[in-house]
Amino acid sequence: MLNIATQGDGPALVWAHGLFGSMTLESACGWFHPAADGQLRRIRYDARGHGQSCAADTPEVCQWTQLATEMLRVAEQTCSSEPFALGGQSMGCATALHAALQQPQRVSHLVLALPPTAWDSRPHQVLRYQKMIELLRRQGVAGLVKASRRFPPLPTWLRNSRSELAGLMLDELAGFTQNNLINILQGAAASDLPSPAALQQLSIPALILAWGDDDIHPLSTAQGLARWLPNNELIIANSNADLQQWPALIDAFITGR
Repeated sequence: MLNIATQGDGPALVWAHGLFGSMTLESACGWFHPAADGQLRRIRYDARGHGQSCAADTPEVCQWTQLATEMLRVAEQTCSSEPFALGGQSMGCATALHAALQQPQRVSHLVLALPPTAWDSRPHQVLRYQKMIELLRRQGVAGLVKASRRFPPLPTWLRNSRSELAGLMLDELAGFTQNNLINILQGAAASDLPSPAALQQLSIPALILAWGDDDIHPLSTAQGLARWLPNNELIIANSNADLQQWPALIDAFITGR
């Protein structure tokens, strides 16, 4: 069972967090959702295997196409017959794209934040996942957390301006079980973004939010999405001040205000 939360009024945005994340962690980071209600009805949930949702009992349920199917189930439960926007960061961005391809007629807007490695850059990331799985099997979750301290998945400018973020992410990672993490990583390793040919058929208005200096969320993926999605806007953050604008930008994009 998934842990789902709804906040605010207005057009519906169904939102998915990133790998090893949760609603709680995203709220602490503050990159995508305003502290007050904002102009949207934000429907957020902890993905399978994350936060307070049910565990990931097989790798297959963690593949991005399967996460997309679950995202659409959340939308069906919470949005009735109304159109809805889909969005998410990193793994959640991939989830939203795959979900939009499954039911493009229901989706009004896409918000694609911090797109993950994809296409040519995906094999290198898969090798990272495989090494993480090997480490988990040898040293458990504590060993993975210790190793992850050396590689915080944030741009240098963000680590310098928000020094607490890396610690929050490590605390979140430490809360997973070993088997759950292995299944999540294996599911991610078997996944990729939709092909350029598929993206070119997706005419839904898309807002792409990216930053540089992060090889886990490379700017090249965001630029590829901007090249292949027919109707998009790409915004690149270079400072914490830029990030603070993202919640309002998301609201304005979906409401048209």
